[in-house]
Amino acid sequence: MRGPLCSWRESARGSPLASQPFSSRLDARATWPCKYQGVRRALASGQPRAGPAQTPISHKDNFHLVLHAVYKNPPDATREQLCHLEELTLQRLDELNVDALITVMYAFARTSFHPSPVLISRMAAATEADMASFTPRQLEHAAWSLAAVRHRPSPTWLDNFACALEVNWDYFRPAQLAATLMDAAACGLSTLPAATLADQLPASLRKAAGPDSATAPATMARLVWSAGHFISASASPPQAMPASAGQSLRPSSPPSSSSAAGAGAAAAAAHPTPGDRATAGGGVRARVREEELLSWWEDEGVLEAAAPEDLVLVLHGLAALGVRPAAGWTARLLGRLLGRAEAVGALDARHLGLLGWAALKLAEGPLPRGWLEAYMQALRARLRSSEAAAAVDAAGPGGAEEKAATAAEAVGAGERGGAEPADVALALSSLAGLGAHLAGGGEGAAEVAAYWRGGTRWAALGAEDRALLQILGYGPG
Repeated sequence: MRGPLCSWRESARGSPLASQPFSSRLDARATWPCKYQGVRRALASGQPRAGPAQTPISHKDNFHLVLHAVYKNPPDATREQLCHLEELTLQRLDELNVDALITVMYAFARTSFHPSPVLISRMAAATEADMASFTPRQLEHAAWSLAAVRHRPSPTWLDNFACALEVNWDYFRPAQLAATLMDAAACGLSTLPAATLADQLPASLRKAAGPDSATAPATMARLVWSAGHFISASASPPQAMPASAGQSLRPSSPPSSSSAAGAGAAAAAAHPTPGDRATAGGGVRARVREEELLSWWEDEGVLEAAAPEDLVLVLHGLAALGVRPAAGWTARLLGRLLGRAEAVGALDARHLGLLGWAALKLAEGPLPRGWLEAYMQALRARLRSSEAAAAVDAAGPGGAEEKAATAAEAVGAGERGGAEPADVALALSSLAGLGAHLAGGGEGAAEVAAYWRGGTRWAALGAEDRALLQILGYGPG
């Protein structure tokens, strides 16, 4: 019987190799490894194999890869990368859904890059239309992105956002909720649904202040500030000062001690007192014990872990809620800010304004002169920073580096950030209420006047703020 091996041998005899002598067959087989080694060497050397020409793949214009590179590590993103991402986004603007627009804007916001107004407007319009379907993450990123570029959405956007907050409230993480509330306020949100003010916000505060909550100081501070902001905004606004008041009462020189006292009273009257907030804040205060909020911040470990900005937010939030802590409690927190030059010097203009207002409302008796001096030095640093930043912007591409170096030297090491007109106005008016005057000296007066003359800062203020500042001697000169 013939097996498969015999059949294979017979078929092999008919092959060209089988008809050759045995020695020739050995020589032919010996060349096979050489041929394969040649192929391997060609592949290892990177030499292209023979065949049709292939177009190399370029990832430079791949929108998703460029976005991923920026989103993954924002501090390392170059301006060239950011401009290229902006260009790719504008090219695909009609193809991107709302989540992609939020992601792009969030990536830009994390790099401090201000994208095209077209992109900002499209993102705001898209989020306004789809707000009802948003997740907490989308709400957080949308608010933070628009706040970072200082965009004020439409009233409809703000109303939709407030409703979406109410629906998603229980699904937020505590830190995420606190940050979203502050960013929404920066976008212009001032009202929340009645159920949120009456139940949801007080419940979040109670939970955060609980003994087993392990809440971070930054989260607690933002929740307290948010409660004060939204409660005070729901109260009736104070009576506006006539716009003509500044024309008849503006002094021709810095106020004397007697006129400064009157100006300080005007500054205090320009902002509601804690008593004015009592009715509005009663809903939250009735559901959250003041003792719990105050005792939470008495722990020395909490105070050590809290950043200066956190302490400012707590003081401002409590003042807006109408809470009046004991004099020792207030002095302790103010001392950690105004009593430490490095702490108050690290505050930006916004937090300086909030701190001045809170000190005006909560402090009992005059503050130490050294504290006021530290506050004024920090505010002057913010004014100088704004002028330096404006000089860099005006330098243009050619002299930007030289201007930036000069500005950094003029501002000084460790000082940061510019100043928004509303923040500077609040800080100056609060300072007058505390019995101090920044423009009393030659350098201070020149810095204040130079700040208001820059760009459209003075015109950006409301008529009431301009009138009050003119009374205090803080006009553009």
